[in-house]
Amino acid sequence: MLNRSTRPTRNCKPGLLFAIAFFLASTILGRANPFVAILDPQFYRAAVSEAIQGTSQTVLAYYRVDSENLVAAKIEEIGAENRAVIKEQTLAHAQYLLKNLTPRPIRDSQGAITALVMESPDPTLSSVLLLPELNKHYEDVLGPDCLAAIPNRRTLFLFPRLASNVQSFATTILSLYHNDPWPVSTEIFAPLNGTLRVIDHFHNDF
Repeated sequence: MLNRSTRPTRNCKPGLLFAIAFFLASTILGRANPFVAILDPQFYRAAVSEAIQGTSQTVLAYYRVDSENLVAAKIEEIGAENRAVIKEQTLAHAQYLLKNLTPRPIRDSQGAITALVMESPDPTLSSVLLLPELNKHYEDVLGPDCLAAIPNRRTLFLFPRLASNVQSFATTILSLYHNDPWPVSTEIFAPLNGTLRVIDHFHNDF
């Protein structure tokens, strides 16, 4: 199976904006190495990837930024010596995303927020989950801890860990996963201090 990341995007403008922003982030760090780490389904079989605690279905995969596209990094391009630098660049760009995206709140019948939804044409949106400050950033809305879902490369959900029934979003998450050309995961993530682990998955029979 060919990795779909080698296919050209349908709309160049959002991808070009992503590339510009990413290279600006790299420049801030004094580097020009155009690589990024994002969440990927394991079945994409990226040549360079790392495991995520609690799952074999979703991995942290490395990509090279090529104009407006992401191209799976080759093994010879990513060594142990430059992974730390790539992750620093990834976090710098994720901070840019976090600062410039306005989440859309979803409320229950009582008006309480049950989820925040981030949407972006930037294919590195999942990198936001790697930010150590993510929980703190939305603490006033979601509480001290949150859960997350990334059904596709364009959509990220954050949930309050204690105050909502995350499985009530199963139909929405599964639809966004199965009906997008770039699905990522149907799992529930617990981000904490820049690390990720999977604690559950969304059930078809909810």
